[in-house]
Amino acid sequence: MRRKREVVEGQMYRKLGPGGGVWEVIAVRKDGMGTQHAQMRRTDDPKTLKTLSVAALLNAQEFETVAEA
Repeated sequence: MRRKREVVEGQMYRKLGPGGGVWEVIAVRKDGMGTQHAQMRRTDDPKTLKTLSVAALLNAQEFETVAEA
């Protein structure tokens, strides 16, 4: 059985590829269709924000989790 991963506030993700950076989840919300989206801020530039679907964030070809110190 596959284990479902969950995205919660405070988690950190690294965008794979050049110039990806590390992003922190600051909010998780559902849209009108029930799709979950994560609002994120870049850790090295907190004024830089982005919102993307949780499904995109959990795509191992796009993002990886950053282990907490």
